[in-house]
Amino acid sequence: MNNLKQIITLFSIVFLFSSCEEVIELNLDTAAEKYVIEALLTDHDKGARVLISKTKSYSTSNNFVGVTGAVVEIEDALGNVTRLTEVSKQGVYLNATLKGKPTQTYKLKVTVGTQTFTSACTMPAVVRLEDVYPYELSLFDGPRWFTHARYTDPIGVKNFYRFIEYKNGIYTKSIMAANDEFTDGKMVIQTIFPYEFTEESKLKKGDKIRLEFLTIAEPVYKYWFSVDNGAQGVRNSAAPANPVSNIKGGAIGYFSAHTIQSGEYTIP
Repeated sequence: MNNLKQIITLFSIVFLFSSCEEVIELNLDTAAEKYVIEALLTDHDKGARVLISKTKSYSTSNNFVGVTGAVVEIEDALGNVTRLTEVSKQGVYLNATLKGKPTQTYKLKVTVGTQTFTSACTMPAVVRLEDVYPYELSLFDGPRWFTHARYTDPIGVKNFYRFIEYKNGIYTKSIMAANDEFTDGKMVIQTIFPYEFTEESKLKKGDKIRLEFLTIAEPVYKYWFSVDNGAQGVRNSAAPANPVSNIKGGAIGYFSAHTIQSGEYTIP
């Protein structure tokens, strides 16, 4: 659908049970409501989390309203099924013990009333995050600090990555995803750019920066690539377009089984 009026990616990242909560709200202009599913499974404890909401018309508020009463299950490669439990905040489903394993495939099943949505995702192998550090560049608005992430891409394997940056504990709204089309087998230094170059987005002296480094599956990379492009209305599109989803059944969103590492520093 090309009637998406605005994509607002809210990563008001709240740590619930030692993991971050990501909220994506899609505002569709008078379109039929769709379910929005954001499902994560990491290789860390308490890394299983699913958020369920609905799209909204352009005229409504942007407050997150979760969908309650869903049945959410994740199945591992051995056929073991784990049900996630809805927490006090409606629409947030968690499991404190489920932890994914790299190279294993996981299946998601979400049932809301009479509708069922499914997805599958293979968790990639770990690629080691070697360093995270500040780097200063002079741009059109003067000098700015940026985060650099260093890692070495494994040779001969298609790899996809995502970077999530926090400034003083608050998500910086950067949408950074990368592949190794031109960096296969090479050491990579990735610069993390803000979503918008504003005064508010500047990294300043004393800011405490934390970067999460994710190895993600190709369908998840395509999702974030389309969010980045669609949200900005690029490629001659008159209006932003819905992101590419790896969820079947008509829902918007994604299921990502990924590894995660993090690094921290303070702006000097």
